[in-house]
Amino acid sequence: MARRSVRQSGQSLAELAIVLPLLLAVIFGIIDAGRLIYAYNAVSLSAREGVRWAMVRGATSGRAATASDITAYVRTMTAGVPVNVSVSWDPPANNQPGSAVIVTVQNDWTPITRFPLVPSTISLASTSRMIISR
Repeated sequence: MARRSVRQSGQSLAELAIVLPLLLAVIFGIIDAGRLIYAYNAVSLSAREGVRWAMVRGATSGRAATASDITAYVRTMTAGVPVNVSVSWDPPANNQPGSAVIVTVQNDWTPITRFPLVPSTISLASTSRMIISR
């Protein structure tokens, strides 16, 4: 009986050595996928919220928004995700009602763990465009 349990514990140790790296790779892959989805949602939401905030702060609203105001507002929406923000108007430099405001938010996401076939950096970007209402 004693010999049999020693052999079984050795077998269990060998199986653990085979399965543990695969299990850890799956767990860290799930964590990285969750981080990627969170970062993309933060980028997408902040672009939408930034353009909504800017569209009601046109030149005739009494609280005209500048590109730096919009950028500062968007960065408060990203909750720990560092972003680059680009703001433009169509036609250019025209913050008047009827023209469009365009907000582009970009983030370079880096995974925690390196896996084969996964790039070292993934560029996430979202652009929102709305017509200025006031």
